[in-house]
Amino acid sequence: MPKVSICIPAYNQAEHLKKTIDSILIQTYQDYEIVITDDSPGTIVADLVTNYNLPEKIKYFKNTTILGSPENWNESILKASGEYIKILHHDDWLNFDDSLVKYVRLLDENPGADFAFSATQAIYPQGVDWIHEISESQLVELKNHPLLLYSNNIVGAPSTTIIRNNPELRFDRNLKWHVDIEYYIRQITRNAKIAYSSELLVVTFLAEGRVSDKCKGNKKVEVFEYFYLLGKIAIQRKTYSTSSYKNCILRAIKVCKDFEIKSLQDIRDCGYHGSVPNCIQVWLFMNGLSSSLGKLYLKFLRNI
Repeated sequence: MPKVSICIPAYNQAEHLKKTIDSILIQTYQDYEIVITDDSPGTIVADLVTNYNLPEKIKYFKNTTILGSPENWNESILKASGEYIKILHHDDWLNFDDSLVKYVRLLDENPGADFAFSATQAIYPQGVDWIHEISESQLVELKNHPLLLYSNNIVGAPSTTIIRNNPELRFDRNLKWHVDIEYYIRQITRNAKIAYSSELLVVTFLAEGRVSDKCKGNKKVEVFEYFYLLGKIAIQRKTYSTSSYKNCILRAIKVCKDFEIKSLQDIRDCGYHGSVPNCIQVWLFMNGLSSSLGKLYLKFLRNI
């Protein structure tokens, strides 16, 4: 059994996938397997894997039906046999030849941790890049209050993480936009011992056509997912601090304002049919009467 399974949920874009695989093959750390689950309709990914001719390192699986995101992520993890899982999306790559060994050390040297991540270099196709990193104080805040991720994903994309293989923890198939955030909250709530490296161990390539691009700004997707996740959080609200839960409520109200949600029915029209906190329903009612009343009630919520 390899120490780490590098799971690549692939979909077309073989030119990106080649860069991803090449960044793995040059790693100084060699106790790994590459698991590729192919959601592509054609053979472009299969042809690329065949050209590598490395069956001892690359395990390739063609999905019999197109699973979509995030089920293809789960499928890749399901096929993994390693003690650690390193998700690496097909358009991301390891930044240095010792990136993998440093990821592995994050868990090896923190035996109580199930989840670790690093800083990330994000690159746009136009060549503009930026650094995704967090401070020591943010790391402490994340450990103590994982619900801050509801408003701000300070962890980053799944490619920046490494986790212990746990069959009970999979990505929620009902989500696309917030699927990583929901997973991180669940992981850290379960075990707040996490590890972080400030080194830029991975590059995330912000290519066009990503699932997240199709979700961002999409009213039905964002409203549904914010409230779906809020519903899951509310079930365990006693697990979290009052202030953390209140911040989630305030964020959900901001989403309502951004997408001009004026009633409970507007939320239902976006596909969410679960419970909506009473305070949000009260805000919707008062804001519907007048924006001034809505602002007063929002001020009240912030101050309680």
